[in-house]
Amino acid sequence: MGIAADETKRLERKNNKDPTHVHPLVDWGMTEQDCLEYCYQRGYDWGGLYRIFKRVSCWCCPLQSLEELRMLRKHFPELWEQLEEWDRKNFRSFRPDYSVRDLDRRFRFEEERLAEGKTIKGKEFMAELRKRLK
Repeated sequence: MGIAADETKRLERKNNKDPTHVHPLVDWGMTEQDCLEYCYQRGYDWGGLYRIFKRVSCWCCPLQSLEELRMLRKHFPELWEQLEEWDRKNFRSFRPDYSVRDLDRRFRFEEERLAEGKTIKGKEFMAELRKRLK
């Protein structure tokens, strides 16, 4: 339930042999975009969150993309601060590759480089970023 027709990876992970598992959105051929459009047509817009994020219930999930985390930091600084606080209090890093503090430093570095007309991809960028994170 709640898996859309275009979420094949999620559907593969579910136990499809169990007859109690039903996937009406798959049966109806409804993609995630179809479902959003259906909701928009009926007046649901989640305060515009889906114009910023791909998923809205996962704001504190370490598995989300760097782009989603950039948008969280940019548009919802109070939630970003909450994430930083939780990260400080936890004995584990937020992600295997970055703490929230590291992400904040990365995003600031990206902003600096973009303002200078430089790229935020490639070996040179990553080498400089590693220096900054030490």
